[in-house]
Amino acid sequence: MTRSMGTLLDRAGNFLRRMVRKPAWDVKRFVADPRQPQGRRWPFQTLRRTLRCGFLTNRENLRPVETMREYAGSARIPDSTRYDFVGQLAWEAVAALRTQLQAQVRSAWRSKSLAPVGLPCGVAAVENQTRWTGPVAHAHDPAAQVVHPPGRAAYAQVRAVRTVLIAAASKAAMAQVVIRADTNAGGRFPEVLERLETSSGALIEVYSMDAGVCSLAKARRIAAAQTGSIVGLKGNQPELLREAERWRASQRQPELSSPWEKYPGDQIRSHLYRTTEREASLDWSHLTQVWRGEEEMPTGKTGQIERENRYSVTNLHRGRFQAEQILSVVRSHWARENHGHWTVEVIWDEDTKAWCGQGFGIQVLGLLRLMAYHLVSLLRCRYLRTREDAREAKRRWQECCAVVFLLIGGEIGALFPLKPVTPGR
Repeated sequence: MTRSMGTLLDRAGNFLRRMVRKPAWDVKRFVADPRQPQGRRWPFQTLRRTLRCGFLTNRENLRPVETMREYAGSARIPDSTRYDFVGQLAWEAVAALRTQLQAQVRSAWRSKSLAPVGLPCGVAAVENQTRWTGPVAHAHDPAAQVVHPPGRAAYAQVRAVRTVLIAAASKAAMAQVVIRADTNAGGRFPEVLERLETSSGALIEVYSMDAGVCSLAKARRIAAAQTGSIVGLKGNQPELLREAERWRASQRQPELSSPWEKYPGDQIRSHLYRTTEREASLDWSHLTQVWRGEEEMPTGKTGQIERENRYSVTNLHRGRFQAEQILSVVRSHWARENHGHWTVEVIWDEDTKAWCGQGFGIQVLGLLRLMAYHLVSLLRCRYLRTREDAREAKRRWQECCAVVFLLIGGEIGALFPLKPVTPGR
């Protein structure tokens, strides 16, 4: 083993051991074992930790998780055992895991791991995300919604409202509330906001939301809580959008333009325009600014510039964010830099890798995946930086997962019991 790899393993090992010893990471404090005493061949903690390690190392399904214990000569737990275990967890486990996730975020905040970077305050992105998509026959979750697209076979999906602290370097996932089959993201918004205010009020000063929750009633609700809001503006608010487009015709010079940046397969740059001329327009008494972010991207072999405009309305006063901070918030919300949503969906392939679809398994595993993401993200952003003097230099996600895999493979005997418990005990 090279010296550099040994250093990485030491750092990762020290970090993981320190984190999982904290009360917020002890699942037995939050979730009760759903199994009957006669069916408890493997300890509850062992099954829970193997699932965590499977997510930490980005395993594709439960079968690779089963083989992980063999690398250290440990006893093998069948993947069917984990599948049945997750399928037995009920709604109470989902609620308990949400509480545990919030406790982990508060613990990281108290340790100064979630301090704002490049922004003057805590900003959280609240977005509607798809947790799972699949055939209708496989949709066992009570929250699954059946979609009937024109000209195509029906399919099912499980969706949730997820909140990510985009102001922090690690982009911690703070909360996740599933969208019931009989409602949508807008219908769950009051509950989401109430939960965030109760559990994470000190971390968040500004909510960044997409156009799907843009409404006068919600804007008033946020303003009444003395909280800032940045809300996307699209066609669901046609009168307000027309006002913004009229203002656009008079704007020629951007307040700030970013340099050309690398973008998957190409380059991109952004221009910021903002105005206070539409303050309190159309009964939006809390509206203070309208932002327009224009993105330019060369397309095709000719390099022809393609432009896209995104509008946002906010109740923040003009001096709260500087121009470069506004561009940062807008980019973060639209996933160009927000590895909270993007990473879980793309790196962990969340919406297609359903390790267990029985009962509330999709929701349970979704929350466990967020906890694993939280650990790897903190490890990547704080403890495995490529250079000590470059706080923004971060290793690739797959590299971090590989380091954790090597660490778990070498210390699996210390992480998990080597022998099963006696049946019935």
